[in-house]
Amino acid sequence: MTDVAFLTGATRPELLRGLHESLSAQDLDWTWCVQLDGDAIGWEPSEADRDGWLHDPRVQLERNPKPLGSGTTRNLALIRGSAPYVLCVDDDDLLYPGAIASLLEVAEKQRKCLGVWGRTDVMHDSAVPPDAATAEVFKSWPEPGLIPAGTIGAQFQATGRFAVHVGALLWRRTHLVAFGGYGALPRSIDTHPFISAEALFPCWYEDVPVYRYLIHPGQMTKTPYYQAIKTRVQGHTFQRAELLRQLLQAREE
Repeated sequence: MTDVAFLTGATRPELLRGLHESLSAQDLDWTWCVQLDGDAIGWEPSEADRDGWLHDPRVQLERNPKPLGSGTTRNLALIRGSAPYVLCVDDDDLLYPGAIASLLEVAEKQRKCLGVWGRTDVMHDSAVPPDAATAEVFKSWPEPGLIPAGTIGAQFQATGRFAVHVGALLWRRTHLVAFGGYGALPRSIDTHPFISAEALFPCWYEDVPVYRYLIHPGQMTKTPYYQAIKTRVQGHTFQRAELLRQLLQAREE
């Protein structure tokens, strides 16, 4: 049985060959559900792509019928996979070799957790990926181990700092699907389901380098629109988590 379904909602198909190399360095059984969106919908692969990464039987590529946005695109990839664990990696990012097997080993032992996550490092150029020993850390947790339910959401709401880069989270598929898959709000595609799930279930931090996150000036999260709606979107995320807690508590009374 396949261990992990990697998901990628892709708008830059020219980067997928490099990402496939990164996934191929993961020593576990996997499938890769690629969903093309935006300008990539009409992409025609080169002969090198067809004979290379697209020839890999673990790769499953589909196209949206029209541009649908990141959240919907990720969910279309999600429903195509059946592996018990899921990790979504953006088309311009990379994983550290062997990292996901480390998360999987812990997840199999910590079955009460929604998933296991590790360290994310900054990457400035995907052609020169950072080395784990010298990389600038983007997001991590102070110490490895169990993080009780609600801890990360409470910290986020109190300080405005979201400590997790959800790309480095190996989700238990049951939990991601149960909480509705990926969000349909800007800034909150993976934060929204994580905060909701984390309100009710613990997670686990494993202090291993997992994700190489490309930082560049054109990121949507840095646009004026994203900044303008930040407070409203985060408020909705916190409200959803609290309402889930309240409704489940009321049902038990």
